[in-house]
Amino acid sequence: MLPIRNAKGKFGEGCVLSFGEDGTRMREGYRDYATAIENFEIRDDDIIVATFPKSGTTWTQEMVWLVKNCNNLEGSSADIHQRFPMLEGCTLQFPCKTEHWLRDSIEYLNQIKNQRFIKTHLPCSLLPNDIKYHRKTPKIIYVVRNPKDVCISYYHHFRNIVGFKGGVEDFFELFINDTILYAPYWKHVIGYYNIKHLSNVLIIKYEDMKRDLKAVIIKVQRFLESEPLTDKQLRLISQRLDFEFMKDNEFVNHQSFIDARKREIPQLTGRFMRAGCNGTYKQEMSTDQILKFDKWIEKNISNTELNDQYWFGNFNEPQHLDT
Repeated sequence: MLPIRNAKGKFGEGCVLSFGEDGTRMREGYRDYATAIENFEIRDDDIIVATFPKSGTTWTQEMVWLVKNCNNLEGSSADIHQRFPMLEGCTLQFPCKTEHWLRDSIEYLNQIKNQRFIKTHLPCSLLPNDIKYHRKTPKIIYVVRNPKDVCISYYHHFRNIVGFKGGVEDFFELFINDTILYAPYWKHVIGYYNIKHLSNVLIIKYEDMKRDLKAVIIKVQRFLESEPLTDKQLRLISQRLDFEFMKDNEFVNHQSFIDARKREIPQLTGRFMRAGCNGTYKQEMSTDQILKFDKWIEKNISNTELNDQYWFGNFNEPQHLDT
């Protein structure tokens, strides 16, 4: 068991255990809900956004919701967790009080009568049986991001929100040794790439969203088979997905949860959404760490379809968003 320390000692129950065929690192609380998640009844019209944490989850959730609700953009004036619940939210054992759609996520999802929007960080191996055995075909959008930036963003998440007391060098080792929540990283990514040939699965890249957001919005709209967007709708959705807009949007910036965490641990100072630029690892990782990370990448992607320069962080670096 790996204790994840914070300012009080541990976060929630504080231990990460291995589950499933891939040895996925989950909190102890997952054990109490594993069967319920496995048997969770998926519907064909469900829309699922799946990511390894800190890969652009909230950004993609909001994009998907706005695309599907393009005629009612004001409906986004509700908490993103309420509109787009996290399937395994019930397993996270938050010490602070949380809303029922996070605390009782499975029950909350089961009560939704209309089309459901579902977020998850679960790997393919831990998804509900209805998906694994192709009994249902929900739309699944998987988002990837350069893993070095994922590592740095995840570090800041744990330091500023969870209360992780170690330095970036400590978290770096946790990350590449696959001892952090939802690891192993590469099994997570490869698991979804192995099903990308399915017509109900779409993989998008965080960097592509930053490079040409409107193009990705249209790609997602077509994948979801939603009504075509007018130029005005596309412009309004793009504006709502702008980093500065989202950063100040109380319905997506998770600030209420952050404030609750700060009441538990007053010395926490972070925000869920930071400045968020591509390639920030270059400012926070040492040259030796980058070389070590590159060797870790090479070891894991060689002889796989992932074997390209994208994973090393070789891409153009426009604008910013870190969700």
